[in-house]
Amino acid sequence: MWLPGHLAFSFLLCLPLLVLVKRERLLALYFVAFFALLPDYAHLGSLRVFSHSLIGVSIMLLISLAAIGALFRPRPVMYAIAAVAAFGHLAGDLYIGSIHPFWPYSDTWYQLHQFNMPFDIATEVVLSAIALLLIVVLFGPFRLHRSRRQLDRRERRNLYLLAFIFAAMTLLQGGYYAFLIYLGGGGDMRLLLLFFFAAPFLFTSALLLPMTFSQQHRVGRSSGVSSSGLRKL
Repeated sequence: MWLPGHLAFSFLLCLPLLVLVKRERLLALYFVAFFALLPDYAHLGSLRVFSHSLIGVSIMLLISLAAIGALFRPRPVMYAIAAVAAFGHLAGDLYIGSIHPFWPYSDTWYQLHQFNMPFDIATEVVLSAIALLLIVVLFGPFRLHRSRRQLDRRERRNLYLLAFIFAAMTLLQGGYYAFLIYLGGGGDMRLLLLFFFAAPFLFTSALLLPMTFSQQHRVGRSSGVSSSGLRKL
């Protein structure tokens, strides 16, 4: 699966847990987004065999959650969301793509449908449309964006770290996907899938921009205070 399919599939798997989360729902959604792509952070050459296996995903998940736990101490439900989203990636690639579930004991790979074929693109578009509709109806993008103010400092730092990594991954894979379309052409469904790369990237960019501006504002205020103090002296 491409990135939009993984996001949508893991979101649907995590939806019962997301409904239970209230104040930290925006952070929970970025746990889904970050961990839904976890195996693809090691998608280079032979590393893919490791990252798309049950043992590999488990190792990556434990290391990631240990680091996040030490830095930000998230609620236990976030760990459950992360695990469901990460193993949801394997389920998605088993359905469309390929995985090596029993590595290192066996190099046998399994798949039900081929990656980047018309069935794959159509399935990802449908899944993405369903996920986006549910987010709009159940959570509301503007409510989600405003809800970051309800997070404490530790939770906001956690949110911004996950969002930054997710945005970078979306930009890289979306650019690669667009380049493939440019080289080989594409039908309406392939072009439509580009929207589902762009939508989460633009929302995440809007989320990160206020952080940048607020940091510049604090720097400006501290400089002004220092200047006024010097003038008084």
